[in-house]
Amino acid sequence: MRRWLALGIGILLLGAAPASAEEDPVAAGQRAYDQGDLAGALVQWSLALQAARGAEDAGAEFDALLRLATVNRELGRTAAAGDLLGTAEPLATDPIRVARLDGAAGLLALSTGDARRAERLLTRAFQGHQGASDPQGAANAATNLGLARRALGKRAEADRAFAAALTLFEALGDRDGQGDALTNRGSLQRSQGQLRDALDSLERAVALYQASGNVGGEADAQLNLGRVLQDLGRDGEAETLYEAALATARDRKDVPRQAALLMNLGTLAQRRGDATAAAAHYQAAEEAFAGAGRQAQAASAALNRASLGGGDAAAFEELIQRAKRGNDRRLEAIGSLNLAALRRTSDPAAATAAAQRALRLATQLELADVRWRAQYVSALLDLDAGRDQAGIAGLREAVDGLEQARRGLDADAEAAFVTDHQEVYQALIDALLRGGDSLGAFVYAERLQRQDLPAATPDPDDPDALRLAELAGHRDWLEGQLADELSGHGDDTERGEALRAELAAARVAFAEHVDHLRTSHPHFDSLVRVDPEDLEAVQATLPDGVVVLQPILLPDRLELLVFRRDGLSSHTVDVEAAVVEKAIRRLTRSLRAGDTFDPAWTDELCAQLGGWLVAPLEAELADASVLVVSQSGPLRQLPFALLRHDDRYLVERVAIVGVTHVGSLRERDAGQPRFRVEGERLLLVGNPDGTLPGAEAEVEAVAGMFPGAVSLVGAGGTRQALTDQAGGRTALHLATHGVIDGARPERSYLVLAPGASDDGHLSYREIPGMAPYLGQARLVVLSACESSLPVAARDAGDDGAGAISINGLAAQFRRAGVETLVGTLWKVDDAATLALMTGFYEELDRGADVGRSLQAAQQRMLATPTHAHPYFWAGFVAVGDWR
Repeated sequence: MRRWLALGIGILLLGAAPASAEEDPVAAGQRAYDQGDLAGALVQWSLALQAARGAEDAGAEFDALLRLATVNRELGRTAAAGDLLGTAEPLATDPIRVARLDGAAGLLALSTGDARRAERLLTRAFQGHQGASDPQGAANAATNLGLARRALGKRAEADRAFAAALTLFEALGDRDGQGDALTNRGSLQRSQGQLRDALDSLERAVALYQASGNVGGEADAQLNLGRVLQDLGRDGEAETLYEAALATARDRKDVPRQAALLMNLGTLAQRRGDATAAAAHYQAAEEAFAGAGRQAQAASAALNRASLGGGDAAAFEELIQRAKRGNDRRLEAIGSLNLAALRRTSDPAAATAAAQRALRLATQLELADVRWRAQYVSALLDLDAGRDQAGIAGLREAVDGLEQARRGLDADAEAAFVTDHQEVYQALIDALLRGGDSLGAFVYAERLQRQDLPAATPDPDDPDALRLAELAGHRDWLEGQLADELSGHGDDTERGEALRAELAAARVAFAEHVDHLRTSHPHFDSLVRVDPEDLEAVQATLPDGVVVLQPILLPDRLELLVFRRDGLSSHTVDVEAAVVEKAIRRLTRSLRAGDTFDPAWTDELCAQLGGWLVAPLEAELADASVLVVSQSGPLRQLPFALLRHDDRYLVERVAIVGVTHVGSLRERDAGQPRFRVEGERLLLVGNPDGTLPGAEAEVEAVAGMFPGAVSLVGAGGTRQALTDQAGGRTALHLATHGVIDGARPERSYLVLAPGASDDGHLSYREIPGMAPYLGQARLVVLSACESSLPVAARDAGDDGAGAISINGLAAQFRRAGVETLVGTLWKVDDAATLALMTGFYEELDRGADVGRSLQAAQQRMLATPTHAHPYFWAGFVAVGDWR
């Protein structure tokens, strides 16, 4: 952000630069500044100030003072920058100069942590330029105002400011200004998880800078674009971009940009396992940062290098000493954390001391991410030493911190974050189970399950949700500012005290608003965390014959946690997680490929998995009629209906329903009437692109059972027709293609008929936006290929780094407010689908619930020799409230 603060004010001042010779100090200083040579810019603009005063040119003097204030601010000399602006104030003798002075003062306030004052000053600057009919100044001020609003967590308002700046720059034909606005907007969109929009904004910014010949701006836009590509798992494209930008930066001797690009190249090399290349990039980045006088960034590069290959204790010790010499307590905390993790088994005493030092510093500096990691390492050390209660308490705190960190992430980074850190939950679940606390283990297994879901907030257009995002963003920004201040200047500074007070107030405001949301949005709290009382409330309302299963894959074993109305039990299965995962992959890959040639081999795998997942539950399932399964991780791809035990598929014994989390079972209003499909409240869409005649026949067959049902078939199945007809419907049936993008899963979509203004693709991201049209819908059936399949990016790497994952197209309808879903886990056979769906709706028409209706339809398929193989029926799964 600081780099773009600099660019913003640099552009703001360009209007005063005389278009003269090569030796002109204003132009020479601007060139140095654009290349990151702040010392050179300081010298040149000091000469420009002397020349302006010698010529008694008040306008040139004012320009030089603002330029020098910019450089001093960038060098961290905020007091000197403030003095320069104070000197410039008497020279602000016209409205435009007053507005420019307000803009410069606003950016200085932003750099010193006073975002509220920055917003006021930059708003005044924008209004001043508008009042003076200065569109160029207004555009620059709008860009900087967007930065201030982003710092306050006002993301929607920040986006509007960047959009306004872009419109003004477009009207002026200012390509560089457009590039600035788009780069800032793209960075904001990335932080909100809008990666597709961010990609578009940054690609446009690069093209604009290329057209104007602004190689510095192009490099910055490429740097941001590369980060978006990394978020999308497109590391190869990101690396090519970084290499091109690095070559440009080297040609221009632009050292700070070289350093930033080298850091990103090091990250990419580390993610693909090339430690040698990563070390070389980090070493070069460290030297470049140090050469540019940016010691904090140089230390970060050194830390990354020390962390390679499992870490080097001597390197971390050296980093800690280096941090102490430079009073860089943030680096000391991070180095201590890494040292503790590295020495946990070889030297527990030294590891414990290092972990406690990291925890103490992280608490003092309010480094939330370092704090929960230090708590995790300390807890493991306690468990290793037999201090079980202390270890469990520490792990609980670590999980709480991890969940808080996760809520601040981009939407598309959430699933990868959970995958990377699920061992924290697993360690706690393991410790609780070993201590005999099955209920506690179930609670944290449920919390891990919920972390697999997109972060829970109310409707993003809801003013309450926007306010929550603003408060969270402002709180997080203040935490970062305070950490920087304490790391650089110690505890006892006036600014540090002011930041502490503002941060305390921000936390109070955030907590109060969360309490308000818990009252005004009933589902908000249940989607954020779970407590023993939640499970007890669910347990008390479970009907007889309903068994709830939470399977947990731990590295060395499988744990099956089961509860029903009369109690809670746990079963340990002596099988490694890797073995179970391999069996799931073999079976599901075969089924997704439509392999029906060796039923005995399929049954063998189903029986192997059934031996682990069903056989231990024999007593609990003896009198069960419904099994509710809360699946997470690799288990989400496995339909439990096909598990075999005692020569029977599980679906032959019980109806099976999945839930996104067990706590959702308490959300149903007890007074709500039981769901029934009614013709006049049923909407069906079939074969919208004309390539699925079987889907059209399916829709016609189902519609024929329910007089009054509305069918949209062929070209009539547009998005507009769907939204027009969906109001008041309680059931929606979509028989169409589900298109899964394995490289970029968030681009997956359902096929509808093209409309006048759309291509007919109802995308993964757009499905939650259907909520206003599905307000009464209680059941959505997606008779579409792979509609319930969870997907992670294929090119994410073996370690999952950078993976983008989705929970399936069907799951998005849950986010649109639909309580019950039926979808598919693989590409389905047309004839089998017609038979299964016909049986499913016949059972619904007879009054059976969703779970038992699907069970009966699948049992009917089993009894048909041509469709008895699990490929034909097991891919259909019900999720949500089956009752």
